[in-house]
Amino acid sequence: MSALYATPEEAYAAYREAPQTFFERYHEDHFDERSLISPDWTWYETKYHYNLVENGIIDLLGRDSDRIQVGDVLDVGSGTGHWIDFYAKTMEARSVTGVDFSELSSQALARRYEAIESIRVDRMDITEHRPEFDGRFDLINAIGVMFHIVDDDLWRQAVGHFAGYLRPGGMAIVGGDFGPESQELGVMRRTRSLAMWEETLGAFGLEACGLKRFDWAKGGINPGLKNNLLAFRHRA
Repeated sequence: MSALYATPEEAYAAYREAPQTFFERYHEDHFDERSLISPDWTWYETKYHYNLVENGIIDLLGRDSDRIQVGDVLDVGSGTGHWIDFYAKTMEARSVTGVDFSELSSQALARRYEAIESIRVDRMDITEHRPEFDGRFDLINAIGVMFHIVDDDLWRQAVGHFAGYLRPGGMAIVGGDFGPESQELGVMRRTRSLAMWEETLGAFGLEACGLKRFDWAKGGINPGLKNNLLAFRHRA
């Protein structure tokens, strides 16, 4: 994405000033599953990546026999709609609410799914509270999203909103690195350590209930960035 700017420094500043505008500028020319991860990838690499993550989600849900049939899903950062389709079709969700802070993305998806009653798409920034979502969802999905929130305070706000939006017994699944340390990776990525995640989850009455690591080390524009999965729910 930084190729849209004269220098990495210009891209870095632009993202911190207006991340929504940054993504929308990119989406104007790249609005497909492959480009959303990296325009440098082949389609088979993109498919392999998605297959890994999909199977990881199924594995995390399948560890609880009563969780494999998902009910009402909130998909955060819906992008091109891949995860909306996955939960609506593969996981047979009762309903899927997709949200994205990009107006371009949310409007395109709203048009795509407007005839499907069980799917709703809205423009929304997950760092901003949506009171009508409180206690509504059995599952929250945020793949390739949370590390794009580079401000730690806003990131913590988003985690707190997840806690409020989940029904009792509900589960959230997020993508990230979850390694030994937190670090910035390029223009618009900040990964948090597993310890930072666990501390923040605890502050909101949540606890990790599953971790899925992959050996697919190719990481889009930033090689080495992994989209591992962390599942969490309200503390028992």
